[in-house]
Amino acid sequence: MWLGFVESLVSSLKCASGLPLGPAKYSTPKSERRGRRRVTVLICSPHPDDEALVGGFALRALRECNARVVNCAITLGADPKRKKGRLNELRASCAVLGFELKIPGWPKKLGLDVEPQVAKSNPQLWRSNQAHLKSVFEYAKPDVVLMPHAGDFHNTHKGTHQLAVEVAVEYSRRIRDKRVLLLETEYWHPMEKPNLMVGITSPDVAALIMAVAEHGGEVRRNPYHLRHPARMMDNVRRGSEVIKGEGASAEAFMFAELYRLSSITNGAEKNTPKWKIIPPDRPLNIGELYQLFD
Repeated sequence: MWLGFVESLVSSLKCASGLPLGPAKYSTPKSERRGRRRVTVLICSPHPDDEALVGGFALRALRECNARVVNCAITLGADPKRKKGRLNELRASCAVLGFELKIPGWPKKLGLDVEPQVAKSNPQLWRSNQAHLKSVFEYAKPDVVLMPHAGDFHNTHKGTHQLAVEVAVEYSRRIRDKRVLLLETEYWHPMEKPNLMVGITSPDVAALIMAVAEHGGEVRRNPYHLRHPARMMDNVRRGSEVIKGEGASAEAFMFAELYRLSSITNGAEKNTPKWKIIPPDRPLNIGELYQLFD
């Protein structure tokens, strides 16, 4: 019986491997600038595809809170020959999810160089990176910023964390008394102390996988889109105890993303000892996240 269980999983993966890959042509979502100001979520994505790989919170915010989601593509990958191709894939992915797309320095630059050593070895280039990302912050005026955590293994993820925190601190100094929520994400390496678990429904997981599959040039070499549900299932297993405490019962839902929530006001970052779990069948309320710092 257990062999049948395992083989059914393998069979499902093999069937899914035949599904079409992108990029496909979709209409690009446009920002709505009229009426009441919406909450804005800004994703600082180290690579094309990170908007979908860690974007469960952003997708729920868009669908359930009518939030505006702006994906900032910090880089277009390391291979110069693939940058334009990856840009087409990225546009298709953002269109699937309904995210706006901004590229710092576009059209003169096809992404930034944010390797951590650049900050020390080339301060002028790092200041240029800060200026380009600052312009995205000024455009988006974010209330919530997603970025990789500081130890997310990949150098581009680490550098993106450093750059995004620096710009977020400066941004919060200019907008007096505005509390900006920071959501650190994980993909390459788990965080030690996440404090927010966001459950994801099966339809939303399917949308995220569809978006990842638009990055066809990448997933053809490594079909990580097919393994994405397993990662989100493991988040429930691990997160239930890491967040609630050793020996805690696992949450009943199937899929989740883990984040570390902090806030910045007037340039000062604040952590919270509180934690929160948002099941997929409970409406997302961004206001409740602010209350964790009261």
